[in-house]
Order: sequence, then structure tokens, then C-alpha cells
Amino acid sequence: MEPQPSNEKDRLHIFVNRRKFEEGDGVRPEMTGAQVAALVGVPADNAVIREESPEKREIGVNETVQIKNGEHFLVTRKIVEGGYVSRTN
Repeated sequence: MEPQPSNEKDRLHIFVNRRKFEEGDGVRPEMTGAQVAALVGVPADNAVIREESPEKREIGVNETVQIKNGEHFLVTRKIVEGGYVSRTN
């Protein structure tokens, strides 16, 4: 018996900062907060990870969570570096 083609809805995927990530991007059934943050390029030592669905809560960078298909996460930076340089002519 041949395996049935996988339905796109059945593929494991999550949303981080409104962007969709799938298994090919690094999504696994269990992930740490640091791994979720890495999907959007935020270093673990500067990341704040929040689970937005099914419940809203903060996740530690070393905390392992069971990933649910279609789950939403928000990753922000603790420290944002930037600035404005005034130029006088």
C-alpha cells in the first residue's frame, strides 16, 4: 500500500510574528523557546517569547513546549539597539 500524499493542513507548522514556518524551516513537535526565537533570527539571550494561542503566556528560552499545529508565537527583543545621529551641516 502506498503512503497517501500529505494534506497541507496536516503538515506541522506554526506562526512566529505572523510568518508561517514549517518542518523544513526547523519546526519540530517539541521546541525550546530559543528554537522558536531562532526561526525569526532573534538570539536567545535577547529574546522574549510569548505563546499567543491557545493561551497567552511567556515561554522561557530553555523551556520546552509541545508544538500544536497552527500555533501562534510572538518573539520580541529585550534590548533594541539603534539610534539617531544628528548631522549638522
